[in-house]
Amino acid sequence: MEPTGKRTIQVNVKMSVEDFNALKKAADLLWPDAVLSNSGIILGLARIAAKKTFKEKSQRRRKPG
Repeated sequence: MEPTGKRTIQVNVKMSVEDFNALKKAADLLWPDAVLSNSGIILGLARIAAKKTFKEKSQRRRKPG
């Protein structure tokens, strides 16, 4: 049976005010013209980090021991 529609997953993030301000500043540098919500900033940067992490792991596996 094919899934119908999107699934919503709630994600809770705890961080200091200083960490959040640094994250917001990084998002402004990465996407200067984008209108972003706080959750959009966090999810966008987390997605980039996840892709980078998976890419690095797959490259490590290909190297001969």
